[in-house]
Amino acid sequence: MSGFVIMSFCVPVVLLFLYIIIRHAKMGKILEGMSVFWFRFAFAFLLLFIIHLGIGYAGYNVPINLFSVLTIAILGIPGVLGITALIFFL
Repeated sequence: MSGFVIMSFCVPVVLLFLYIIIRHAKMGKILEGMSVFWFRFAFAFLLLFIIHLGIGYAGYNVPINLFSVLTIAILGIPGVLGITALIFFL
């Protein structure tokens, strides 16, 4: 299949999906919550990377893994404090 055929199928499907989402407020709220979570997830990853660079000069190793990122994304500031406390005390 050529790219034009694929695009001529995908664009109407995506537009129909967006129309349905806009028409139903509950689905919009769900997608809004998901977008907030993914933003927090990305920000937690960035924050862990910055902490990794900063604390790495002092000789500590900050693991950047899924558990740490999810902990910070869900808990926020207490998650950051908890992860850094684990780093210093373990």
